[in-house]
Amino acid sequence: MAVRQRLFLLPVSLRVSLLALTLVACATDASRMAFRNSEAELELAREHAQVECAGPQACAQAWGRARLFVQQHSATPIERLDDNTIETRMPHEFGVAYFWALRLKADDGMTVIRLKGLCRGMYSVDGGPGWTYRSCAAQLREAQNEFAREVGEAH
Repeated sequence: MAVRQRLFLLPVSLRVSLLALTLVACATDASRMAFRNSEAELELAREHAQVECAGPQACAQAWGRARLFVQQHSATPIERLDDNTIETRMPHEFGVAYFWALRLKADDGMTVIRLKGLCRGMYSVDGGPGWTYRSCAAQLREAQNEFAREVGEAH
């Protein structure tokens, strides 16, 4: 007897369960692939979310623009501000992006200012996508893609 005919001999509830499991497996694979693709896009945006500067005056101006950028793009106020760190508090709400900037001296004498960001609920405890992942990833990508353009020395 063919597999197809044997399936029709199964109770309807079992056939529906098998079909649902098959659909879930396909959806899960597609979700994993979408998550991996989104993480690759986020990593690229993180790599581009930096500016370089040379000299105290240019770096002070870029650092000031970085402070303004972090302030304008974060839902919470700046909590820590010093010569190397601009940091906002984590918001109480889930799914709301918050940002911080770091200023680092490179081996070649240049200064690099990097933007970092995150959302509460973006990742699950196992490192997979959390329930706010999609909206958070979009917020982070958008801000990280704007950072170099708005903070760079071209101003």
